[in-house]
Amino acid sequence: MSYPSVEEIKNLTKVRHIWRTGDRYFKLAIEYYNSAQYWWVIAMFNQKPTEADLSVGDLIYIPLPLQDILRYYDK
Repeated sequence: MSYPSVEEIKNLTKVRHIWRTGDRYFKLAIEYYNSAQYWWVIAMFNQKPTEADLSVGDLIYIPLPLQDILRYYDK
């Protein structure tokens, strides 16, 4: 599994999200991908493997559409 290229990242829609108290990757995955199982997509895209790597106020991005980012990770 590899990180998307600069060109691939340009082709994605990236939703900005400011990390808040109570945020969890799985909750964001449910909100944006309708499934908790894709929490790792958000973690990998932001290069923050665990929620412990984030602090309240940190900016992260939610990559969309899901099928494109999954294809980029499956090179």
